[in-house]
Amino acid sequence: MGARYREMEIRTATPEMVIVKLYEGALRFIRAARAHQEAGHIAGRATSIAKALAIVNELQHSLNLERGGEIAHNLDALYFFVTDRLLEANLRGTIAPLDVASGILATLNEAWVEIARRPADALAVDPVGEATSRALEKSMPVR
Repeated sequence: MGARYREMEIRTATPEMVIVKLYEGALRFIRAARAHQEAGHIAGRATSIAKALAIVNELQHSLNLERGGEIAHNLDALYFFVTDRLLEANLRGTIAPLDVASGILATLNEAWVEIARRPADALAVDPVGEATSRALEKSMPVR
């Protein structure tokens, strides 16, 4: 897909679809980092993780913690956790933290895809709140 096409796609997308695209981009870069790690390409892994981190950072900085209430605070905590996992994967050269980060972002992405598909007045439930709760549960250490 060309850069001009992607730019037009983003310019005409709803805010919800922009968020979906950001999640998809982060997931794509995490998959690339995993593939680079498995192939022993350290520089490629580092570059892919840096790109995923940039997207997660953008998602985190777009949160409005005052207006977003508990959901925004939970997302903020999840983004910190995902950032830590990505940094751990880069520092230690291990795949497991990439899988954890990917699982959390995939769960959140599913919720945003659902939101983007529905008209605003059709949302009887809060998919982001539910997905945030599921992702928080996944990020909790087993005791």
